[in-house]
Amino acid sequence: MRNILRPFLIVTALSVLMPSTATAQQINTAVLTQEQAKQYGLIGEMPNGLVGHVRGAFKDTNIDKLINEVNKGRMLIYKTAAKKKGVPVEYVQVKAADEFYKKVGPGQFYYRNGGWIKR
Repeated sequence: MRNILRPFLIVTALSVLMPSTATAQQINTAVLTQEQAKQYGLIGEMPNGLVGHVRGAFKDTNIDKLINEVNKGRMLIYKTAAKKKGVPVEYVQVKAADEFYKKVGPGQFYYRNGGWIKR
């Protein structure tokens, strides 16, 4: 009897002790906000002031839509600011990225020196 229960007890103990991570099946990507997608490690800040897929995160059409919406809005702001200040849009993007990097929260990602970094 003792030998029969042993595998069950090991599996139960491991499931309790191991940290759980969100999987594609556990996340309803249709209703994710930008902040939630960052918290799940699905998207991160890039050096061009835009957001992108974190390497290794599962890709999904809803995440693609979210990224496109966020980046479209940001680019509109960047272009407007660049025109108003008489500077290249890339300059505005880099300055914005610096500010976004400062706001990356614990467990969120940002892209630097060729790779994703988790804060």
